[in-house]
Order: sequence, then structure tokens, then C-alpha cells
Amino acid sequence: MLSFIIRRLLIIIPMALLVVTLTWGLIRLAPGNFYTSEKKLPAAVEANIRKKYGLDLPWYQQYGMMMSNIVRGDFGDSVKYQGQSVNEIIKRHLPYSATIGLLGYLLALAIGLTAGTVAALKQNSAFDYGSMSLAMLGLSVPNFVLGPILVLIFGFWLYWFPPARWGGIESLVLPVCSLAAIYAAYIARLTRAGMLEVMRSDFIRTARAKGLDEKTVLFRHAIRGGLIPVISFTGPALAALLAGTVVVEKVFAIPGLGNIFIQSVLNRDEPLTLGIVAFLSILIMIFNLIVDISYGFLDPRIRYE
Repeated sequence: MLSFIIRRLLIIIPMALLVVTLTWGLIRLAPGNFYTSEKKLPAAVEANIRKKYGLDLPWYQQYGMMMSNIVRGDFGDSVKYQGQSVNEIIKRHLPYSATIGLLGYLLALAIGLTAGTVAALKQNSAFDYGSMSLAMLGLSVPNFVLGPILVLIFGFWLYWFPPARWGGIESLVLPVCSLAAIYAAYIARLTRAGMLEVMRSDFIRTARAKGLDEKTVLFRHAIRGGLIPVISFTGPALAALLAGTVVVEKVFAIPGLGNIFIQSVLNRDEPLTLGIVAFLSILIMIFNLIVDISYGFLDPRIRYE
């Protein structure tokens, strides 16, 4: 297990650098740069800006300087937010995204696991059809539709929650519900499918043949195996949620990482864009590693060498 974890950790670094390289190449292939959309600058001013950010150097020197800084954990300063480093910006905006992302996923887990497990145990019942129909509805309604609907109903008609404001528990309710809906639907369907497969397995029949009651069979043997599809989904989903969901942050005016990432792309803020991309790629790979490790604890048949 330890050698497996070390190998995976060693792979994360070159993979993250590859993602950064591809992103850097795409940024450079796109026409224009961060100052072309502004008022036409005098040639001397433009030359000074290009010299300050190293844009007057050959591309391979620019690439080498960029990679050298990133390897040392220094993403440089933002070109849009003067005097602020990329690390400071990520550190400042990440807590907003992490808060609503973590709460949204916990809510989705609670709803999805409960609905999926009960639907599997009561297969072909009214609850099974009803919950899976709701899950299909949740999958069919994207965040950019559900978010404004919640704002309209609970913000402008009922005045229960603020429509777009950050601060206080009441401001978390609508964005967390918007995030949780689609993930709860995914988790419910994955849990139902996983539980149905496990409940028909030989080791479940063996457990029942030993005389174990249904609660013991369910909580000691079935749920662990039935959760494996959900755990596989959890890694990338949780990383994406913690890093920020652009649509929800835009709708509810949350100053999170997803919001600032879109602004960095629109502003052609290359250091900030590369810094956020590198952070997200590392986060996703670390969560996937945690998911892979958890397989061994959920299913004793899985072993790592």
C-alpha cells in the first residue's frame, strides 16, 4: 500500500506540469494578450509592459521561467490585480468555494445514499419509482436553471433567503441546495445500482444462510460493497465542488475560486489562470488517490502492491 501511494504521489507532479504546459500552450495560441482589449497603449508603454512580464523573450525562455517558478510553488503575481500574488488570491477565494462545495456534497450524500439504499431494498415499489423519477428530474435540471428558480421562489416571492449575498447561514441555503440537487440525483442512482448488484451476490446469500438478520446483512456486508460506485464518483465530484462551481457562484454572487477563474480567463491573466489550473489538477488527482485507497477498506478483495 505504501509503495502504491508513493508511486501515485510521484505521478501527480509530472501530470500537473503536463496540464499546466497544455494550458500555457492554449493561452499562447489564442490571439491577443492581457492588454490588447484596453485602450491603445503608446509603443513605449507596451514595450515596458512586455519587458516587465518577459513577453519580449523567446517562447522557450518564457516557458522555462514559468515552469521553474511553478516547480518552486511560485505562480508569480497577477497581471490584473496589481501587487497581489496568485497564491494569495487562491488562498483568499478558496474558503468560499470550499464552504458551499463541502456542505453541498454532504447534503447530496445524505439524500442520495438514503434514497438509493431504500429504493434498492424496495425495488419496483412506489418509493423506488418515485425517488428514481425525482433523480432523473434532478439530472435533467442544470444549475443555471435551478439556481434562478430557487432565487425567484425563495428570494423574491417568499423572502425566506437573500437572493444574492454572502454572509450568514441564511445566505448558504440556496447555493448549497442548488449544488446538492444534481449530485444527490447521481448518488441516488449509483447507490441503487450498486446495492442491487451487491444484494444479489453470493456472499450476501451466504450471510443470510448463516442466519444473520437483515440489518446485519445490510449494514455489515451490503453497504460497503454498494458504496464503491459512489466512492468512484466522489473523488472528481468533490474536487470540482471544493474548487468552485462557476454557475452557482455567478448566480449567487459568491466570490469563490470558480468566479475568479472565469475573470482570469476573460482578463487574459495568464499567471492567475495557470495557478488555478495547476491547483485544480493537483486537487483532483489527490482526491482520486484518496478514492483509490478507500477501495481497499471497502472491499477486502482489493489489494495494492
